[in-house]
This record gives sequence, C-alpha cells and structure tokens, in this order.
Amino acid sequence: MKKKLLSVAALLLIANSVIHAQTTVFDKGSSWSYDDKGVQLVDQWKDPAFDISGWATGNGPLGYGDPVTTTITKPLNAAYFTKDFTVNLSDLTATMELGVMRDDGIIVFLNGVEVVRDNMPAGVIDYNTLSSTTIDGANESIYNVFSIAKANFVQGVNRISIELHNRGAGSSDLRVDAYLKTAIAPVVVVPAAACTGGTHISCFTSIVPTVQTAKLIIPTEHKYQLILKEGDTYTDGGGFVGGQNDFTGYVAKKAGGVPSSIDGYLSVNHETNPGGVTMAEINYNATTKLWGLTKSRAVDFSGTSLVQTIRNCSGGVTPWGTIVTAEESVTGNDINGDGYKDYGWLVEIDPATAEVSSKNTNGTKGKLWQMGIMNHENVVVNDAGTIAYYGEDGGTHMVYKYTMDTPNDLSSGNLYVLKLDQGIINGDPVGTTATWIQVPNKTQADQNNTTSLAESVGGTKFNGIEDVEISPLDGKVYFTAKGLNKVYRLKDNGTTASEVEVFVGGLSTVYSFTTAEGVKTETWGDGNDNLTFDELGNLWVLQDGGKNYIWVVGPDHTQANPNVKLFASMPAGSEPTGLTFTPDHKFGFFSIQHPDSSISTDVDATGNTIDYKGKSATIVIALKQNLGTDGSLGTIDHAIRDIMVTPNPTSGIVQINSGNLKNLEVTAYNMLGQIVFKKNFSETGSVTELDLTTQFQYSNMLILNIEADGFQKTVKLLKK
Repeated sequence: MKKKLLSVAALLLIANSVIHAQTTVFDKGSSWSYDDKGVQLVDQWKDPAFDISGWATGNGPLGYGDPVTTTITKPLNAAYFTKDFTVNLSDLTATMELGVMRDDGIIVFLNGVEVVRDNMPAGVIDYNTLSSTTIDGANESIYNVFSIAKANFVQGVNRISIELHNRGAGSSDLRVDAYLKTAIAPVVVVPAAACTGGTHISCFTSIVPTVQTAKLIIPTEHKYQLILKEGDTYTDGGGFVGGQNDFTGYVAKKAGGVPSSIDGYLSVNHETNPGGVTMAEINYNATTKLWGLTKSRAVDFSGTSLVQTIRNCSGGVTPWGTIVTAEESVTGNDINGDGYKDYGWLVEIDPATAEVSSKNTNGTKGKLWQMGIMNHENVVVNDAGTIAYYGEDGGTHMVYKYTMDTPNDLSSGNLYVLKLDQGIINGDPVGTTATWIQVPNKTQADQNNTTSLAESVGGTKFNGIEDVEISPLDGKVYFTAKGLNKVYRLKDNGTTASEVEVFVGGLSTVYSFTTAEGVKTETWGDGNDNLTFDELGNLWVLQDGGKNYIWVVGPDHTQANPNVKLFASMPAGSEPTGLTFTPDHKFGFFSIQHPDSSISTDVDATGNTIDYKGKSATIVIALKQNLGTDGSLGTIDHAIRDIMVTPNPTSGIVQINSGNLKNLEVTAYNMLGQIVFKKNFSETGSVTELDLTTQFQYSNMLILNIEADGFQKTVKLLKK
C-alpha cells in the first residue's frame, strides 16, 4: 500500500513541483533566552529588534517544580522566553509544525505577531493574567502541536517569543519547551494550470454551461458510480436509508497505520425531521475498479441523554477519524429534563461502531455542549487537532472558532466569534482585519444561549454561513456566505485575523473557461453551499441555488486573474452536497439531494441502468481510468465527444452528426428547465435532422441533451 501511494505522488510531480522532506529548525531541549524577574515587560519585548542581550539563557525544558533542565525564579505569574533562528524560506513547507510543552498557558509570537494562543483568555494580557485552566497530570508533558503558515516567516533571522502564564502564583510548577519542524507529510505543489497526463481528479475539461437536465452532467474525463440511495434497505439493524442526503464524509480505515484509500467508512447525513445519519462500510475492487458496499446501518441516537437529532445538515471529518454531524435547527424543548435544549448542537460519531462518541461528564452519550447551540452547518478541524471552525446558517449568520483545551478532544474548549474590524458593505469587507471575540461557553446557561451572547459581543453578520474550510497550502480559513453569493478567506493570527477578502463569486460575476466547444462564459450565480479542498489547493464549490453547479477554483485564482472551471450540473430539482475525498484523492464522494421524480434513469460506471428518480443518492466520481472498465465503450465515448450540432446559431433546423451511433436520444430544454422536445432515434445514420422551429418561437436559447448507449453531451443552441 505504501508503494502505491508513492507512485501516485510521483505521477503528480511535474515541472516546478516541490517536495519537502521533514526538517527540524530547532529541537526540544534547545537554548532559550528568558526573563523571570516577575514584572510586566514593555510591549515591544517580543519584537525582533528588542535587545535581549542581558537576558539569562538556558536549555529547555525551562521552569520549576517539574523535571527541567533550566530552573527559573519561583514563584511567578508569568515568564518570558525568546529565541532567534535562521531559515531559508525555500526549505519551509506551506505550514510549519510548532510543538510546545506548556504548563499552564501560552501566547506565541513570531517576529512580533501573535500566532498561537493556548489555554489563555481572549483580549489584552499582562503579567498578572492567569491561564484559563490548570494543566496537570500527563498533559503537563505533552507537546501540543500547532500549525504556523509559512507566510509568517521571513528570509534569514526570525524571532520566536513565548509568554508563559501560570494558573496562580501559588502553583508548585511552571514549565515550557518547544520545537519547530517542517510539516510531517510531504507537500506536493503542482501548478494549478498543469494537468500533465491527466492523472489528478481535478484534471478535466469544463462542461458546457447548461440549465439542469434530466441527468447528472460531469466532464467526459470522469465517470460516476451510485453507492446508495434513499429507501435502500440497511444491511444491519433493519430500516431504510433516509432521504435529503447532505454531508458526505469518507473516513479511511488504517492498514499498518496507513489510511486506506480503498477501504473505509462513508457517513451520510439526512437533513430530515427527525434527523439521522447513515454509516456505510465501502471498499474498492482493483479488478473491477468498482466500489462495493459491505455494510450499512443507521447511527444510533436513541440514548435518553441525546433525545435524537434534527436536520442533520453538514458536518466534518476529524483528523483522529471521527465524524461530526451538525443539527441545523434549534428548539427550546428539554424533553429529558437535563437542562440542555434538545436540538441545535454538534454531535461526534465513531464510524466503526455507528455510535455517538461524545460524552457527558457522567459518561452518558452527549452532544458537544461547549461548542454552542445554533443553526449549525459544517465543522472543520485543523490538522493539529487543536482548532475547529464552523458557521451558522441563519440566526447570527456568524463565523465561529473553537480552541480545544486538549488536542483531539472537542468536549471542552474556548469559543470565539469573528468580528470584522470595519464591517461589510454590500457583501464586501470594508477592511482587511478582524478580531476573534470570546463568547462565554462554560456554563449550561451560556451554552444554551450561544447566539445571543455572540450577538452581544458584536460578531459580524454575514448571510447563511454554509461551510468553513482550511486551505492545505497556506492554512488560510475560507468560508462561504450563501446569501451573499461569495466565498471569503482570511489569515487567522490567533486573537486577530488579517488579509480578509472575497476570494471568488458574486451573483453577477462572469467567469470564462475552456470547454469541448471552445471558450465559454457563465455567471457565478447564487447559492454557494459546500466547500472542499483537494490536496493541491483546488477549492471545490458546490452550489444550492442558481443552476446547482459544482465549480473548481485553482489556488492561484484571484478576482482580477480568475482560474475557474465548471465541473458538474445536477439533475433537475437537485443540489450537490458534501464532497469528500479519499486520502489519495483518486475518488470523491458526494450526494445528490432531492432530485425530481421526472429525471431519467442513467448508466453508471457499473454499466447497469440506475434509477434514483425522486430519491436522494450518494455517488463516487473519479477519472475514467480509475472507475469501471471501458471495454468497447471507449470508441463510443470518443465519438460522442465529436458529435457536432450545426448550424449554431440556427433559425430552427439543425443537423446532428452522430458518427453512426445507435440508440440516439435527443431532449431539448428551455431556460426554465422544461422539456420542450424529446425524440428517440433507434436506427441512426451519420446525420440526424431536427426541426426546432416551433420551440424557438418561445425561447432564444435551448439546451440539447444528446445521449447514445449511456453516454451524454449537452449543447447550448442559440437562435439566429
């Protein structure tokens, strides 16, 4: 398995690609300068130019009370540590790994800018500020891992400064040590415009802009396979797969510690009332090149302490291999009398058992109370397992950040809301800076009133925060506001944020891209819903509204110099939801939510006819060479690509050159998505003539959907 993963990486390497081996910049136990005089320092103490020549020095760990190499003054509320080190920027990975052993709280500055705040309250900090909680037991010796974006470093000499705070001056111990390394995993950077050999799932020719038709439209380079659909019978526990399939998350099983891209769990949310989650076990057959479903069951939410779930909308996959499902609706009921409102929370699930894994303090199953109650959409957790971001669709329409007290543990942490320093006008940030404002979340009363508390501290209202994601390249935070039709991004600096901007979108923004029919343009439209990054930094945007497209936006995209491609159009009446990738990024899974009952049957990668009319479905997509076998279909597919419709524009009479294909079916749609013409040609010659004169009396443009033996092409036909 390891060799296979390496070969995939090798295929991705092209000109200008860079691979970084893991390198230690400074290690545990290295030397630090420190100030332990027990007084407040001037604010400039952390700046690169500040004179530390008179400070004491010693190797880590530094502190007192616990095993240390360098003992400092006791007792203290706080102590200050700093180190200069030299880097070559070309040797750094997109994000750097900072590990810190801290007892109790820390604020870390890089070149004078705050980059980490852990176990410390928000706001201004001075010498007398105490840590948020006491770090004790095994947690005192853990090196907590944080990610720092490469953009924070400068060529040559850098200065890292750590402000260490005690839980109280009477505490018996205080200790700190740290290391800095390049990212653990190799980083492969491929120029966004390059798709040599077409070996990556993001390599495709854009589809032709279209209204929704009776079938799913994806690029000719790709295939799809139906995995499960609404109404399927569960293999375990009885019952049927729910409807309104939404968030779709792949969790890899591990073989020898390596996450598998061919064997895993597929979690599918059901945005229904009551809600639900389907947990399926799936695996890939390398011989047939098809995915098989070996087990499916409903996640158990029946515990008294849980009540149930409602409208399981989006969610997230954690770095430690669990699923977080989100309740999009809030109710004031308290059926079980536990003091918590029943609905409006995040819930953590173990995919292996299909059981809720989040716990109450008494050990019963619980929801993630400290993360707050709201109209939850998704949640994304950083690779270090220390920070989660999420947003509210409705209610406050705000963006939230949650810093965990213990890595890989969502049960306790501090909650913050994003406040743009200068607000927004017409959906555009006025300035480029923001502040993370702490929201009280430690008492049950606070947890039951998250939204009103967030409003009281002045969080910025967007409009329908549907998804928040983290770029794998630069660590920036991206989020979409469906009601504003835009995707935003920012750089999280700890207590503040910078580089706030619109990344892509806008209701009337027009983008150009190359299709099989030449360069086309299309309006971005509305309804930005789900966001997903692949490992090359391409942002996949799934839309709920407008034409229900899937767009792919390159990492080098800017509004001034766009790099946007059009990947898919959903069947009539449906929207795409919850795209998720396997670790090797050969396969992507997403759901097709609430298609019309009038859509057509189709032929997927199995070669069989599939039918999900009026039923939400979950599918897998991949390049054709990775999904199903072509057999003789390759010749037909090539011919389909070469089908020509002439003349275009037309006065009504058109000819379809279909290359002698059999079983040709032509359907014409008007711009409202209504079928205005449909005809089958069982014995087709090389040229088929259509008379659409009548249809063009009522429309200036028609969309032709042309199919033959399971293959499909769409053509935008204009009136002369």
